[in-house]
Amino acid sequence: MKRKIYLIVTVVLSILLIQTCFPRDAVKDSLNLEQALKLALKNQPLIMQAESEVRAAEAKISEQKSFDYPSFEGDLSYTRIGPVASIVFGSELFNLYPANNYDAHVSARYQVYDFGKKDALLDLTKSYKVTAEEKINYIKNQITYKTAQTFYTILFLEQSLAVKNEQIKTLEEHIGTANKKVENGTATDFDVLTTKVRVAAAENQKMDIENAINKAKIMMRALLGLSSDAPVNVSGNLELHNKVESKDSLINAALTQREEIKIATDAENSIKLQKQAASLGDKPSLNAIGSFGFKNGYMPNLKVLRGNWVVGLAANIPIFNGYRTDAKVQEAQASLDANDAHLLELERKIKAEVESSLSELNNSRNKLGTTELQVKQAEQAHQRAQTQYQNGVITNLDLLDSETSLSEAKLLHLRVVYQNVINSYNVKEAVGDEIR
Repeated sequence: MKRKIYLIVTVVLSILLIQTCFPRDAVKDSLNLEQALKLALKNQPLIMQAESEVRAAEAKISEQKSFDYPSFEGDLSYTRIGPVASIVFGSELFNLYPANNYDAHVSARYQVYDFGKKDALLDLTKSYKVTAEEKINYIKNQITYKTAQTFYTILFLEQSLAVKNEQIKTLEEHIGTANKKVENGTATDFDVLTTKVRVAAAENQKMDIENAINKAKIMMRALLGLSSDAPVNVSGNLELHNKVESKDSLINAALTQREEIKIATDAENSIKLQKQAASLGDKPSLNAIGSFGFKNGYMPNLKVLRGNWVVGLAANIPIFNGYRTDAKVQEAQASLDANDAHLLELERKIKAEVESSLSELNNSRNKLGTTELQVKQAEQAHQRAQTQYQNGVITNLDLLDSETSLSEAKLLHLRVVYQNVINSYNVKEAVGDEIR
């Protein structure tokens, strides 16, 4: 199954930027797959980012729940008024209000009823949290499958290197035999030169394998969050997975398990909740209000601070908002239609990925028997060629050809085994199974 390249690149670059690295002795021993997966999931920046988004969603939920409680506000004010209006009564002058006005009070407000607008917004915020949690699982799956692929790539390349070293060792031993034959006059210098050329060619192939191992280990260090000079020693086998379910059962499982489906379904639910919340935009709301405090300006003594209170109900009734509510509902419906189309396209893509990965697995499995037979035939041919060469029946070139054929047969079989392992994991990834 083809990877989402942009996510893999983002994962690798993010890991390379992280400064915290594991101690060298943490990986001085060989790593099996389970240990590698645990390290890959530890301190990953993308996972940390997704977990922060979950915490942000939880904080947003707490913010929405705060509207279930009354709100309180305290106000302190001082005002100087002048001129002060006054009246004359008899020989006395009475001010209608004080020049210095003091006011201290506490106000409370509580939403009694809003036709479900508050609950709709709370449900919408909760749906965002669910999506953020699914995103964590999606990222973890991407990281674990990339780690497993890199792990088995290193194993395959190291085993390939062992086969190539064995070939080089055999060829070098053959050079010694050829030199003795030259001394005895039963072979020519050309035989020695031909063998050396084969050794040089094998050495070049060995360098290519070593370079591939080095690049795979660089990728593994990035995935595990290790420093650039940390050793990477992996241990394990290229184990074949024989059990494979039917195509229909795998597709059904994929359409249920794949995180992309879950995220798209969560998005659909969020859009529906958004549409519901938008449709309530024109609904009125009823609030209870109250206030208690102290202020001056009351008759008969305008300068004395006296307690005062206010209790009441306030209704907010939207009358016209320029069709804003209808526009929001239409926007949500359009987003819902787009998400439905995306979900349909995603289902088709997942079905194709399952079928494609399953086809690749079956193809590589069908090659196993053939490559095993090729290895046996090459081994027997090489043994016969060695005997014939020692008896002088065949030339040095014929023996070298048998050496090359045996090495190529072993490498081909090893590659097919490796492809089977990788294809098995590709099927698991296409179905949405977790690596255990």
